[in-house]
Amino acid sequence: MSGMEQEIIKPSKQPAAVAQGFSTLGCALAAIGAGLSTLTLLGAAAAASVWALVKLLGFGDTMLYGLLLVSLIPVVLAAFWVTGRAWHVERRLATGLDVDSPQFSMMHYAKRR
Repeated sequence: MSGMEQEIIKPSKQPAAVAQGFSTLGCALAAIGAGLSTLTLLGAAAAASVWALVKLLGFGDTMLYGLLLVSLIPVVLAAFWVTGRAWHVERRLATGLDVDSPQFSMMHYAKRR
């Protein structure tokens, strides 16, 4: 058998949701952790990129602070989206559903269901 002809083995039934360690607190911690991780990693990358650009072009500190504030906007928006997506996925997994495809809309996961 080649690698493409292998059989995919699936479990006969899904485990019950109560047998899994899901709770509202656990879902919230996972979502907040994903959001904070995104915020710090993208924030560090944005800050390093802005700092390098300002130093390369020889701009002053005022331009550096201004560009840092501007670069903060997409970082916060991405962290907000990731937090909402993580909450949505954790809640789906807690109810025994599978992960769905992401919706790339800022307010899609902020809606109360």
